[in-house]
Amino acid sequence: MSDWRPWRCGRLVGWIAAAALLHVVPAAPAPIEPDLVVNSMPLGKAERQALQRLGVRAQPGRYWYDAVSGAWGIERGPTAGFIAAGLRLGGALRPDASGGGTGVFINGRELHPLDVAGLSQIVQVIPGRWWVNAQGFFGPEGGPVWGNLWLLARQRQGSRSPWSGYSADGKQFLGFDGSGNGYFQGSNPVGGPTTW
Repeated sequence: MSDWRPWRCGRLVGWIAAAALLHVVPAAPAPIEPDLVVNSMPLGKAERQALQRLGVRAQPGRYWYDAVSGAWGIERGPTAGFIAAGLRLGGALRPDASGGGTGVFINGRELHPLDVAGLSQIVQVIPGRWWVNAQGFFGPEGGPVWGNLWLLARQRQGSRSPWSGYSADGKQFLGFDGSGNGYFQGSNPVGGPTTW
């Protein structure tokens, strides 16, 4: 007699049916997670090329970027560094980009506690809404210049060597004479020339 067993045929038919379905209905491709996200938006080819032209080699990840000051960091984290300001990268800077919880906003982003700790080393940090530009000038949101963070940091370090520099656009000059005196010439965000 043959070794025919009905349950073996049932399994065989089931496997054949499953195999047929796999060939008829292709599996949906897994969604591709964007590898480089800035301000909650994946970067496109043009944005990536702009970064490469500046010599920035961005690693895959999720970042925030402040186009006014050039500050950037890992999403929900403190400032990690500075690149050129004014780049069109990703979406709009979100208030919660750094996690926040401090009540101190710069250019619309609520600062991370480590940012506040760092700033408090050079200036009294007052909760509220502030602006800071790429040259380090700062003031209350919508208001005039109150000072320069780079100059204050340099003074705090007790630097005795003179230094100076121009803004990237060449329209503003900032200098320090090594004796505690700072110099600025340019325009302020409200408009008009400013010298001090």
